[in-house]
Amino acid sequence: MGQVVIETTQKYLPILRVTLGWMFFSAFVRRTINVPAKLNPHSSAYVGGKLITFLPHAWGPVKGVLLWVLQNPPLLYAFLIMFTALEAIFGLFMMLGFLTRPSGLILAGLAWGIGFGGGWLGSTCVDEWQIASVEGAAAFMFVFTGSRWLSIDQLLYKKYNKGIKIWKFNIPLW
Repeated sequence: MGQVVIETTQKYLPILRVTLGWMFFSAFVRRTINVPAKLNPHSSAYVGGKLITFLPHAWGPVKGVLLWVLQNPPLLYAFLIMFTALEAIFGLFMMLGFLTRPSGLILAGLAWGIGFGGGWLGSTCVDEWQIASVEGAAAFMFVFTGSRWLSIDQLLYKKYNKGIKIWKFNIPLW
């Protein structure tokens, strides 16, 4: 009975996987295609300006890093480009079911980073709380479940069912 429940649940995980991946990938689309001014430091729409509102409620250890990044505009710009690129790459990987477990770990880290930076229930709105809690938990779930249904990982599993050997280590990727 338990095995049937697990197999049935696994069949529906692609819906969550694709939705979760799209949530991150769409952030990249919004910042680069829909409103490219969000990544332009000379624009009033610049995302870096929103990070200032995070400061009053940011978690202690994150507050110092956030302040340092905000005081160094070239570093802030590089950080935002890197964050956006990670959302795009690992959001796409999650949608495709490619390297699902590592992608889940990276996406959970990004989501929780937003939560710690925004102070969980920060001054701007509760979006940071929703991103951190729901998307972070869903992403972290894929660290444990992987994705063997309707995914590139499924194809890799058929060929490399014991994982991929890297140096001396056998790395399971699904």
